[in-house]
Amino acid sequence: MKSNLANTEPQTVWALNNSRFVAGHSAELLGVDFSEMPEWAQFQGYWENLELDRYMNDGGMYRYRRFGKFKWYANGNRLEQQPHVPYSQPEYFNPLNGGIDRHFAPVTAEMADNEVLKKLLLKLANTFSEIEDVQGWKINTYFNRILATPDMTGLPVPEGKHRDGVKFSCLFMADRSGVVGGETTLVDIMHQQPIYVGTLEKPCQALLFRDDTVFHDTTAIQISNGADSGYRDLLVIEFH
Repeated sequence: MKSNLANTEPQTVWALNNSRFVAGHSAELLGVDFSEMPEWAQFQGYWENLELDRYMNDGGMYRYRRFGKFKWYANGNRLEQQPHVPYSQPEYFNPLNGGIDRHFAPVTAEMADNEVLKKLLLKLANTFSEIEDVQGWKINTYFNRILATPDMTGLPVPEGKHRDGVKFSCLFMADRSGVVGGETTLVDIMHQQPIYVGTLEKPCQALLFRDDTVFHDTTAIQISNGADSGYRDLLVIEFH
């Protein structure tokens, strides 16, 4: 994962005690190489069963997704999937698609029970709990596939530079193939200066950041030379 601004940042999740972001492979950040787990292939396969996002006010047909909510409780280290509900954001956070209820396809019970997902959520929840001294988290999960073809550019962040209104965000790469682009920038809220620029390029690479301190944006993806089509499979996780 290349970065031209983040080379001096500590690359462990505990750096979020004092830093606004950390980036790297999950083995560095969380001490787990999720790709070595027996359930990894099953986890990656879930991106083959997403549904078209029909709430794109730019008319885009490039995003497929599933959405699910969880709650984590420190008491018993419990992770519970919540009943599926429509997703909504205020327009001041999402001027493109905000202000309406969006009925995304749900994260299935099988997906929620996958050991890779559960271990990732529990690792993050426990760490963020200690950093912030809280006993519970609400968690949003988005399985997103962005497609690119010779006739279609894919936009990972169609609404542009924005915040999501949560405490912590995690961008976790499941897979990408046949595409170039997808460079993410974090911008300091107060000084409006980039503090991180980098690209998630390989499975298990991740970017974790304090959403209440930065804006984030990601550039478009296009097919790479010789490819007929391509995709960028990302799990977005929000803690609030």
